[in-house]
Amino acid sequence: MAKKKTQDIFNIHDRLFKKSLGTPQNTRDFLKLILPVEIKNRLDFKSIQIDPTDYVSDEFKEGFSDIVVIAKMNTAQGKKKIIIYFLLEHKSESDEKVFFQILKYMVYVWEKDIAAKKPLRVIIPIVFYHGKEKWDVPASFVDQFKVDDEIKKFLLDFSYILFDTNTWDFRDSKNREFKDNVFVFTAVSLMKAAFQDDMETIREIFEFWNEKGFTENKKMTLLCLSYIVRTQKIAPEKLKKILDETKIDGGEIMQTIAQQWMREGERKAKRETEQKWKKRENRWKEKEIQWVNKENLLKEEKFEIERKLNEEKFEVERKLNEEKSEVERKLNEEKREMARQMLLDNNPIERVIKYTGISKEEIQSLVN
Repeated sequence: MAKKKTQDIFNIHDRLFKKSLGTPQNTRDFLKLILPVEIKNRLDFKSIQIDPTDYVSDEFKEGFSDIVVIAKMNTAQGKKKIIIYFLLEHKSESDEKVFFQILKYMVYVWEKDIAAKKPLRVIIPIVFYHGKEKWDVPASFVDQFKVDDEIKKFLLDFSYILFDTNTWDFRDSKNREFKDNVFVFTAVSLMKAAFQDDMETIREIFEFWNEKGFTENKKMTLLCLSYIVRTQKIAPEKLKKILDETKIDGGEIMQTIAQQWMREGERKAKRETEQKWKKRENRWKEKEIQWVNKENLLKEEKFEIERKLNEEKFEVERKLNEEKSEVERKLNEEKREMARQMLLDNNPIERVIKYTGISKEEIQSLVN
């Protein structure tokens, strides 16, 4: 149950992350905020696209990179552009497996490049972290190995760009341009506050919404509010009060949220019922397979018994035939010996035939 609850919480964060950064415009504004200057100055932001990653096989779907971004970047000489890939990995916990998730994607696409006889793609990983604990994963892959620098230079290595919301201040004046994208700015701010029970931040976000007229976008507003309710320890009544205090119509919004939750609850109940029946159906199928296997086993046992019986029957018949042949051979020998003695005693051939049952030709062969 605890594992399921943890997975549900992760899905809430992951949904907002992908909704907020899953479009070229939103990703463009986010990358402008976080990229190092040496990359930002050479990147063609207008060329940014979201890679659909539909080429990824089902085997690699699980644990796959959250968002893959494609863009063009000028070379150092500025004479031509190269294609560059950004991997955006969402993390709400400090997790050293991030290196292997990144490496898994890199190897996967590079193998495709090699198979297609294309140059290997340029890939820059980005980790979006908004967990409660300090991010303590090494900055470079090679730093995981407890060896000295003389050995490290021979090992595989790569780094990633880390955006840690714990070190990001949404009130900083550097965010002025980023604030123009109200939805992405809100999403990043809410994910920052998700593990801090920070209602002051929530209040400031609502004031920011009111200033920008964000609540006119009902769909995005409901998505953000649902995230707040699910990640903050706040009762719906208190949330409504804060909305009202920041001059946002809390009554209408909370009513809509309640309706949405009811629909989600109905869908969840439907999914759970379907899953329950699916499990029951699978159990029935398993039992059916067990019975079929048992029946097949009984058939195999029956066949084996019949085979052994036939072998035994054949062996008995063979021995009986051998014994019968031997008896008949001895009987014929005795008859021939009797016929020979009767002939020696000068008995007529007709008498010998009568008493021994031997043919005339065979008696004559005995005489000769």
